[in-house]
Amino acid sequence: MDSVNLNKSFKETVRLVLSKEELEKEGRKIHEVRSIPKSDLWTFESVGGFFMPTEEISKLPLDRQEQLLIRNLIYAFSGVPSSHIKPEATIKQIATMQQSGLPNVRFKIDEGFNSTIRTLGNYLLPLVGHFISVQNFIETTNMTPRSGRTSLALAAALNDKMQQYYDLQATMETEMQQRKLFLKDLVRQLRPWVGILKVFSSMVTSARGKKTSAQILSDMNEIYEKLKPSDLELKELLEKILNSVSSVYMKIVQLWTQKGIIYDLQHEFFVEDSERSNSMSSTLLAPEQCCHAYWENRYTLLPERLPDFLNPLAAEIFHAGKYLNILRQCNVKLTLMQTPLNYNPKEQSHVEIIRSSYELPGKKLLDYLKTEHHLEWHLGNLHGYFLLQNQEFAEALLANYQEHMQRGVDRMIPETLQSLLMETLQIIDDPFKDLMRCQLKDRDVASQLQKLVNREHGEADKNEGNTSNTTSDDDGDPFGRFTLYGYEAFALRYEPKWPLSFVLHSEPLQKMQLLQRVILFLRYVQRQLQALWQAPPEGTIPISQSTRSEALRQRMLGIMINLEQYITQDIAEPRWEMLIVVADKAQHIDDLVERLSITLEECLRLGLLSGAIAFVRSLFTLGQVCLNFSSFAETPLCDEQAFDDGVAEYETEFGSLLKSILDLVRELANSTSSTAEDERESCQQLLLRLEAYN
Repeated sequence: MDSVNLNKSFKETVRLVLSKEELEKEGRKIHEVRSIPKSDLWTFESVGGFFMPTEEISKLPLDRQEQLLIRNLIYAFSGVPSSHIKPEATIKQIATMQQSGLPNVRFKIDEGFNSTIRTLGNYLLPLVGHFISVQNFIETTNMTPRSGRTSLALAAALNDKMQQYYDLQATMETEMQQRKLFLKDLVRQLRPWVGILKVFSSMVTSARGKKTSAQILSDMNEIYEKLKPSDLELKELLEKILNSVSSVYMKIVQLWTQKGIIYDLQHEFFVEDSERSNSMSSTLLAPEQCCHAYWENRYTLLPERLPDFLNPLAAEIFHAGKYLNILRQCNVKLTLMQTPLNYNPKEQSHVEIIRSSYELPGKKLLDYLKTEHHLEWHLGNLHGYFLLQNQEFAEALLANYQEHMQRGVDRMIPETLQSLLMETLQIIDDPFKDLMRCQLKDRDVASQLQKLVNREHGEADKNEGNTSNTTSDDDGDPFGRFTLYGYEAFALRYEPKWPLSFVLHSEPLQKMQLLQRVILFLRYVQRQLQALWQAPPEGTIPISQSTRSEALRQRMLGIMINLEQYITQDIAEPRWEMLIVVADKAQHIDDLVERLSITLEECLRLGLLSGAIAFVRSLFTLGQVCLNFSSFAETPLCDEQAFDDGVAEYETEFGSLLKSILDLVRELANSTSSTAEDERESCQQLLLRLEAYN
C-alpha cells in the first residue's frame, strides 16, 4: 500500500468514526510507514526514526486525554521518547549527569491536557530521569571490557531488581490496551518506584567514573545509612543489593582472614603482598631472613581501598592474615576457619566472624611464644638486665667494668668488653644469657632520646639483626664517640631470635637501652661517691676530708639515689608488674604487644621526661659534677683552705644545677597546656624526692 492511498483510506475511515479495534489496526499501519504527509486532522513528528502522532489535546474528551497521557507516561517511564512529555535536556545528557543535577531536569507534560490530569502525571515524572540513569549504567557497565567486579556486581544486582519494574510496565501496558488502566491506578502502582529508582540512581551516580570497589561500597553504605527508619521496604531492598554487591570484596576478606591468602587480581584489596606468588615461600626462609623487619615490610596497607564500614575492623583484618602466615612460617599447626563472610548492614554478622578469625591466630601465636620460646622469661631478663633490678648482675657489672668506665671510647676494646660481659653473666642462672651483648654508642643519651622522639612510628631500625658486639646503629657525628667516656657510651643489647623477635624487636629494645644507659650512669655515679674516703691502703697518704665535703657528698649521693629510685621504683617497677600480669593472662598476642609498647612509652615519657630533653641533659651534667667532685676529693691536698675552697665551688655548681632541674620539673608539674595529667603527677612525685636536698 503506497502512502497516498493510505492517507485517503485513513481520512475516509475517520469520517465514518472507526471502532476501537479498527483504530488500533490503522495506528499500527502508521508506524510501519517510513514517510507520511501531513493531513488535516493529524500532525506527525519524527522521533527516534519513527513517526508518532500529535493531536490537539485540548479538543479531546477527558477520558481520551487520560488514556493518551497514560500511554505517553508508560513509554516515558520505559525510556521511550514521548510526543507529549518533553525533557529540557537531551536523553544523553540525562544519562550521564550527576545525581545532584537530575532534580533540575524538568519533564514537561503538554499543557493541552486537563490541569487535574497533568497534576497526577507530574508526580511521577522524576521516574523518567532516574530510569534513564540506572538503565544507562547497567548497559554501559556490561559493555565496558574493563569494568571492575564490584561495578559489574552492582549492574547485575540492579538489573535483577529492575526486572520487577519491567514486569509492572508490561502489566500496565496490557491493562492500558484493554482499557482497564486509569491514571489514578497508574500513580498508585508506580508511587513506590519513585523512591526506589531515586535510590538506585544515587547508587549508579556514585559508581560512575574511575571509582574503586571500596569507594563504591562506601557510597552505597552511606546511602543506606541515610534512609529513614520508616522506609522499611526500601531499606530491606537496599540491604539485599548491598549484600550482593559487597560479596566480591568480602570473599577477598574471608580468604585473607581465614586462610592468610590474598587473591586479588584487580588490586582491590587494601592489603598488598610484596612477595610475588612465584617467589620463594616464606615457609622456606631461614630464621635470620624471616625476621621482624621482613614481616614489617612485606605487606603494604592502602586504606583508600577499604570500605568505610570495614574501617573499624582494619587492624583485625590485617593482623588475622599476617599472623596466619607467621604461624605457617613457624610450622605451627592450626585448624583454620571456614565460615562464609557476608556484609549485611542490618545484622552486622561480619563483625563477629572477622573478630573470631583475628583472635584465633593471635591467641595461637601468643601461646606458641610463651610455651615454645619462653616469652615471659625473656621479659624478666629485660627487667633484670636493662633496669638493673637483678642486683647481683648490677654489682658484678659495675665492678668488672670499673676500670673501663673511666676511659674514653677510643681506648675501649670491643672484644674485651664482650668478654667481661660474658664473665659477669657466668654468676647468673639464666639459660638465655648468651643473648646479651654490649655496645658502644656514638652519641649521648639525650641525642639518642631526641632521635627516638622525632622518629616516625613504624620506621624499622636500619641495623636490626646486627650481631656485632659493640657496633653503633646511630648515624650521628663520627667524631662524637671520641668525646664520650665509657660510662656515657656503654650500653647493653639483647638479641632474641625469630620468632621471639616478633615481640622483642629493635624498637622496644632501643627504648629499654635508653633506660639502661641512664640507670647505669646513675649507679656508676653512686658507686664513685660511695667509694670516697674509704679506709686507704696502708702506706698511702690519707685523702683530705672535712665536714663540709662529707655533707656535699651525702647530698650528691642522696640526689643520685633518688633520681634512680624515681625512674625504677616510682615509674618503671609498677608498670612492669602490670606488664607481667598481662603477659600471664593475655588472650591475644596484640594484648601483650600493646601493653609492652605502653609500658616502655610511659617509662620514657614519665621517667626521663622525654618531652623535655633538657631534663636528661641536665641529669647527666649533674652526674658529671658529682664525678668531678669525686676525682677532686680523691686527690691528696696539704692545704686545707684550698680544699675547702674547692669544695665550696663544687657546692655552688651542684646547687645551681639542681635548682635549674627543680625549676624545670616545677614548670612541667604546673603546666596544664603542654603537659599531660600523668606527667604532672610524676613531676610532683619527683619534686617530693628532690626538694629535701635543695
